[in-house]
Amino acid sequence: MPGDYDAGVTTIDLGDRLVEVWYPIGAGTAEGPTALVEPAEVLPEFLLELLPASLTEPFDTGAYRDAEAAEGPFPVVFYSHGFGGYRLVATTYATHLASHGFVVAAIDHLERGLVAQVSGQLVAAPGQEVIDFNRTIDVLEARTSGAEDLLAGVVDTTLVAVVGHSAGGGAANQAASEPWMDAAVSIASGAGGLEATDTPYLVVAGERDGVVSPAGSYGLYEVLTGPRIYLEIAAAGHNSFTDVCPLLYESGEVAELEALIGPEQTARAADGCTKEFVDPSAVQDLVEHATVAFLVHHFGIADVADSLDEDVLTAIGAAVPSRFESDGP
Repeated sequence: MPGDYDAGVTTIDLGDRLVEVWYPIGAGTAEGPTALVEPAEVLPEFLLELLPASLTEPFDTGAYRDAEAAEGPFPVVFYSHGFGGYRLVATTYATHLASHGFVVAAIDHLERGLVAQVSGQLVAAPGQEVIDFNRTIDVLEARTSGAEDLLAGVVDTTLVAVVGHSAGGGAANQAASEPWMDAAVSIASGAGGLEATDTPYLVVAGERDGVVSPAGSYGLYEVLTGPRIYLEIAAAGHNSFTDVCPLLYESGEVAELEALIGPEQTARAADGCTKEFVDPSAVQDLVEHATVAFLVHHFGIADVADSLDEDVLTAIGAAVPSRFESDGP
């Protein structure tokens, strides 16, 4: 369920890369249409010409561009996309978190992003994601201190979490050693890069993930020494957690993808997004609920620990836990 706020969205330019920032706005206060993701903003032209129509149509984010923010400050949640991803890959998730009173910052990790992947220009850049996080924190602190800024008084950088999907989970693990890091959500990832094991973690996995096996996610859960939750979702796959997956699931245009990028890459891209998996929209409903309850609890905003009980998670919708473990929320 959405929270008490609507969501605004704005773009920050770090000079060499962009950061999309979602933030709470007063419910019903914004005018005009919600912002669209235009595929031409994130996809190379040659790829746009080849992709099936369902993946090139503008996508409504549900957030209002540069709308006046609600009175803050609000905690910060970084979203780190996976290999071959981009900052706008999980707008549904980000908008939902903003509606519950979080500022969500999603950075284009260009070195391992979509354009780098499809153009064959991937760059090994160890630690770059943490540099991206620190640069963004500096900008957010400056903007929330500016009296006339859109984000004036909106951002609380004393409460910060990192959500990472796939390769982004490795970025979250690296950031766990940063002094500003308060909690992490790892989605379909493993323990790579982790040093600070006492950070509170919500570890999410797809039962049928063919890219990063649930065993990899559970391996992360096993080495954690702080508060931890392991949520494995029945019949979910690797990309059940992204905006594109419901579009593929409904259109069934996976064959068109295979003709474009081959069977191996298609299997990875469509993992979680075809009819043998559970509906990815239901997966996202479950993960959104679990994320909000986990962060609200660990940020000390409200006592909602009961919202993370397995029976509550099971009752949310069509996506249910296949394995659940917790040593306390």
